[in-house]
Amino acid sequence: MRYSSLLLLLIALPLRAQPERATLEGTVRDVYGTPLAGVNVVLVGTLYGAATDAAGRYLIANIPPGTYTVRASAVGYVPAEQTVTLTPGAHRRLDFALVPTVIEAPEVVVTAARRAQPLEQVPISLSVLSLADVTARGLFTLDDALRYIPGVQMTGNQVNIRGSSGFTYNAGSRVLLLIDGFPMLSPDADGVPFELLPIAQIDRIEVLKGPGSALYGSGALGGVIQVVTRDFPEQPETEVRLSGGAYEPVRHEEWRAHWEGARHWRPFGTAIFTHARRLSDRLGGWIHLTYLRDTGHLNFSERTMLQGYTKLRWQPAAGARVVVLSGLTWRRNDSFLYWNGLRDPLNPGSIPTTGARDAVGANDTQSLQWTLLPAFTHAPGHSFFYTIGGRLYVLALRPLDEQGRPKPLSKGTLGFRYGGQLQLDWQPAEGRYLTFGASADAVATRSSFFPSEDGHPFRSQPEVAVFGQWEEALTARWRLTGGLRFDAYQIRADRWITRLSPRTNVLFQARPGLTLHAAFGLGFRVPGVAERYIENQEFFPIVANPDLRPETSTGYEVGLRYRYRAGLLAELNGTLALFWTDYRDLVEPRFQAERLAFQFVNLTRARIRGLETTLDVRLLGGWLEGMLGYTLLDAKDLTGPEPLPLSFRSRHLLKTSLTMMLPSHLALGADLRVASRPERIDTEFARFVPDAEVTVPVRVLDLRLRWQVSSLTLTFLVKNALDYYYVERPALLAPPRHFQLQLQWHL
Repeated sequence: MRYSSLLLLLIALPLRAQPERATLEGTVRDVYGTPLAGVNVVLVGTLYGAATDAAGRYLIANIPPGTYTVRASAVGYVPAEQTVTLTPGAHRRLDFALVPTVIEAPEVVVTAARRAQPLEQVPISLSVLSLADVTARGLFTLDDALRYIPGVQMTGNQVNIRGSSGFTYNAGSRVLLLIDGFPMLSPDADGVPFELLPIAQIDRIEVLKGPGSALYGSGALGGVIQVVTRDFPEQPETEVRLSGGAYEPVRHEEWRAHWEGARHWRPFGTAIFTHARRLSDRLGGWIHLTYLRDTGHLNFSERTMLQGYTKLRWQPAAGARVVVLSGLTWRRNDSFLYWNGLRDPLNPGSIPTTGARDAVGANDTQSLQWTLLPAFTHAPGHSFFYTIGGRLYVLALRPLDEQGRPKPLSKGTLGFRYGGQLQLDWQPAEGRYLTFGASADAVATRSSFFPSEDGHPFRSQPEVAVFGQWEEALTARWRLTGGLRFDAYQIRADRWITRLSPRTNVLFQARPGLTLHAAFGLGFRVPGVAERYIENQEFFPIVANPDLRPETSTGYEVGLRYRYRAGLLAELNGTLALFWTDYRDLVEPRFQAERLAFQFVNLTRARIRGLETTLDVRLLGGWLEGMLGYTLLDAKDLTGPEPLPLSFRSRHLLKTSLTMMLPSHLALGADLRVASRPERIDTEFARFVPDAEVTVPVRVLDLRLRWQVSSLTLTFLVKNALDYYYVERPALLAPPRHFQLQLQWHL
């Protein structure tokens, strides 16, 4: 109904006789049957509406006769709509059952149980990075954002949660990346796709720490990272972000002498445009466009990216929704692989090989990747709903010749990953939740790095799985969770690998604001196509090992989560966790002297144990905010007679931040990241690359100053403010001090 009609309707209201009015009432519950308070129930296009009370009831009186679309909406649930016709004097009842969505209030998370649940009911360690945290730090890629989460360490472009991963030459990952509940899997060809996300349209990033195979299967051996995207707003929103900056010239004259570019400021910049709106009563969505250009702080490290993402949500009927998320990314990268030694770390090195040409430490590529994630959710009853989803990833990667022209695709990689899943959620009784599901995926990759077998150009690895989980509130204080997943992988035409992954979690609420938990779970990971079949002499001597066995783990954790609030004066949130994980057949790269090359091999036994504590403080209504996270790791390789430290693991990790509000709409903040020097690295890498064994502690300080007025936000950032030279992985110098100015404008 148009506003003009609405105005006439309102004007006419006092003049109408009472019997001509109608009344609408009902109850709003979630699909589990729990009454929902504070839900807005409105007649679309009118000012008639009400909010539900503590019992989920609402009442709208004095409604003029007519046909209306009634909409119920609340944060954390998919809005529902129904059509109703009200005759004069009618008294109608209309009930709603809202479906939980991945868009919730900050205290609600979805990763720990594959469904929405309050954070205080999560029986395992889980960290959340909000959109505000991402924006305040001027972050544009997921890997940069993860550097600020306690217990997470980046080794180049590989993510490591509590020491689960070392340095694996960009092949294989023990951390699963999800977007809105769907695996964001690359076709085993280009590592974890950290850049392929609409960073301005994410709601938050959740990091589940510890084995997640019982819910998510292989790939979640070390943890799960879930990116939750935003829904469209009721009113149209347009946002423009412009960011520009430059890397500072290198201090050391010896390094400058080898590369003229080190004497000059090296610029970078990003432009993002997003628009979100409701298109009709049942349809809405957003579009996200990104252009990124970075000249790099190293010779041959430039990159350019164009990206477009869109998300549409359609509600064909009450209790049903269709969501489609799709993205297209074009990238042109100069990938710096390893340096030319400590005296010349800004230029790529070279390695003599048995071939006609030496291997070189840089790889120039051009890639195109398409992502399609459709999902349908239907709630046929108040206590039951199901979701059917599909996924398709396509990657075409082409190397560039010396003139920068793309080589034929046959010289690069063409990969596909496709599959789908079905999940059913049922609450048969209050406090009891059952989750069942099944999934099927397949990867097919043709790459010049994976020699073909029997003339078949594509390497493939199909997989199927079924899973189930039962959650029970035993009493008002005790909650028990049990889960089991069965996975089957076809690694060869005549061989399947199967695994059962159980888990058990117990949570006890000692008092309001204090919960204790204990967790046990088995995990596993099947080596990817890249780890088993990669053969390369062009960039690095590495040979295939098709006989790799799956990795397995047994993990334990006990911990607590507490919250203390003293009104607006102070708010404290803290966690403490002790964890212990035993690994079998851990896959790590090792130098094979008889073949003069590296190869992925299975380590018989490994163990990672430690503790982690976090503390978030908010004082005086947000005038001062701080965060402290510390992780102690004891990571051991138990293969030999004497335990040895696992390679590329830091024993101490410290993350801390402080934000202070200043007058004149200013906010000043600082972030400090510290990681101790790894106790052990693979010295064999130094056989080929000079000074590759050199490591130092990581000590990075970032500063930020934000000024916000109305719809305009200006942020000035100084990254690596102390201009500290360090490496995150062997033979790769991390970015020096650089400055960045970001403008964010809501139109």
